[in-house]
Amino acid sequence: MTIPTQPKVPPMPSNRAGSVIRSPAQITVSAVDPCSAEWDALLGAFPDYTIFHTSAWLATIQAAYGVRPVCVKAERGGRCVAIWPYLEQRKGPFRIIGSPLPGWSTAYMGPLIAEDVEVQELLGAFLEHRLFKRYAYFACRTLIHRHDVDLTPFGFELVRKFETYWTDLSRTEEDLWAALESRCRNSIRKAEKTGAEIRLESDAGFLEDFWRMSEETFAKSQIQPTYTREFCQQVWERLTPARHLHALSAFVDGKRAATLILPFNSHTMYYWGGATFQEFRNIPVSNLLIWRSILDAKAMGLKRYDFISSDGGPGRFKKSFGPQAVDLARHWERSPSRLLKILKDKYSAYLKRKRHIQAAQ
Repeated sequence: MTIPTQPKVPPMPSNRAGSVIRSPAQITVSAVDPCSAEWDALLGAFPDYTIFHTSAWLATIQAAYGVRPVCVKAERGGRCVAIWPYLEQRKGPFRIIGSPLPGWSTAYMGPLIAEDVEVQELLGAFLEHRLFKRYAYFACRTLIHRHDVDLTPFGFELVRKFETYWTDLSRTEEDLWAALESRCRNSIRKAEKTGAEIRLESDAGFLEDFWRMSEETFAKSQIQPTYTREFCQQVWERLTPARHLHALSAFVDGKRAATLILPFNSHTMYYWGGATFQEFRNIPVSNLLIWRSILDAKAMGLKRYDFISSDGGPGRFKKSFGPQAVDLARHWERSPSRLLKILKDKYSAYLKRKRHIQAAQ
């Protein structure tokens, strides 16, 4: 079986080796070693880069799911004006590209583009390059905070919009406290009165408890956790040496009651994973834990705290911490074959049912 070919974007000439494509504006597109210091150095030129664009996070996905990271840059006049990481995997004869794929517990990715360049021209230069050719399915989540990234002209379908909540950490601690809803402040005080203690996790020993918490937390919705046990392990092993991970737990009477796993980069801390043991549900330790993590992020000199949307919307509980709602990302998908798209949709529905069935067992 052959992989269907893509509808062509406006063609641009290639050199004889085929390794670099140049647009009329002299945009050159080439691969970067995803494990190299060059990749992370390039990220620094893009203010909106996320922890999910970093080599440490790409290595986490690779180790947990056995996929191959590919990092691509676009240059003009010797200056890097855009980057686009993705990971690829094979399903039989089919090549699948994700930036990211659903199910990889990765909130954001997609291209990052300099502010002084034409977005559609750069997208065309990327998507005409051989590194972005011959795939059966391509999923991408783009950030729109600085650029209105529109993939529709390139045959992509807009599947979902993502809002999140941001807390501005430039505010004083007093202002952050005042911004909390009264019910949230009361819950924090209540947890403090119980003697709950917040500790920074320093080794991987907490992960066993975190996984059991996660199973209990998600079981309330009759589903399995959105992340795997192996992925949590890889997050710790890959991000801790890179100094990109902050993990906090709340202890009640010496027992671990709740845990937060919080990746961060040079400007943002991300509420990636949080869970609580059912036996401590009557104590609002989660409110205290999140409040402490916001203060920690501020003390670390970070600019914002991103609560991350898990299903397109930011959620009522997170809203109680007084953040700002931000329309931040778009999820796009493209498949050159209608049949493959139908099969993908059926497989996605099967996985969703499987999560519910296994959680109920």
